[in-house]
Formats: sequence, structure tokens, C-alpha cells
Amino acid sequence: MPRRTGINLTTNQKRILRKYMRKAKNVREYRAALGILLRAEGKTAEYVASKLEVTRKQVFKWCSKFKKEGIASLNIRKQTGRPAHAKDMAKETIPKLLQQDPQAFGFLKGKWVLRDISEQLKKEGIHLNYTGVRRALKDLGIGQKMPKLRAPGSIVKNYKKREEIRRYQKIAAALQKKM
Repeated sequence: MPRRTGINLTTNQKRILRKYMRKAKNVREYRAALGILLRAEGKTAEYVASKLEVTRKQVFKWCSKFKKEGIASLNIRKQTGRPAHAKDMAKETIPKLLQQDPQAFGFLKGKWVLRDISEQLKKEGIHLNYTGVRRALKDLGIGQKMPKLRAPGSIVKNYKKREEIRRYQKIAAALQKKM
């Protein structure tokens, strides 16, 4: 006697699911439809989960939602939440900002860093922290380098330069707070 899977599909439902799979634009929708078809063929939830690389619980959710709501349950709904307006505005402003010298805006360094970009955007009314700036730069395809404060060579040769860097590192935080 075949194992009961808890989901029985008519030939018409199977045809509709296969058609849905062909037109699915999202991998998750395709995977859900395939999972339901495999369960209807008598495959175990463990087998379907391992084949589709999801959890057993997810397979059971697909099946129960399909029983209650039909094919509409497979559609992925639009994500809720607040849209990222600040990031979109920053994407327009950042390229113009990077073309200018940061010292013209009162920053001590000769190159733009994430914190300085974030502060300048806040002055322009776009409140975006430095991680948001990093993501915006990545979306724009702009690479970034991590600055290093160091003097190349031996300690004897660059003793003065190293001393200047140490002094700057001590006062840099205080200078940023005052501005």
C-alpha cells in the first residue's frame, strides 16, 4: 500500500502546477510548486526537503497553504517595510561628491572615507550611516580602499613621519568631535 502524503492532486491541478513552474520568475515559487508535485507523487517530506535544499517544515507549509488557498498561495508577496529613500537619494549625490576634494568640505584627510561621506550626506539632508554608504557604493559599482596610516620603510628612516602619524591618531577623534 502506498504511503499517504496528505496531498492528492487531480490531473488538472498537476497540469496547472507544471504550467505555473514554467512561467515562474522566482526560484522560490518554482521550488514550492515542485515540492508540492513531488509530495503528490508520494515522495517523503525528508526526500523533498533534501532535494530542494529546504527544511521539512517548509515542505509541510507549502502543502498546507496549497490545500487552503490553491495556486495563489505559491505567489511571493511584495515585501513589507519602509522603502529605502535615503539610499536612493544618496546614490544620486555620492558620485558628484566623490569628484570633489574632501578637504574642500573641511575634512582633514586627502581621500574620502565612509565616515566622511556619511557626515557630508547628513549635512546635505540625507541621513545615511556609514554601512548604508558602503552598500550604496557597492550598488554603484564604486570600489573602495581601506586607508592605512603607516610610514613605509624602516623606523630609522621614517621616524619623523611615524611620529606625526602617532600624534594624528591621538588627536583625530577629538578633531572630529569638535567639527
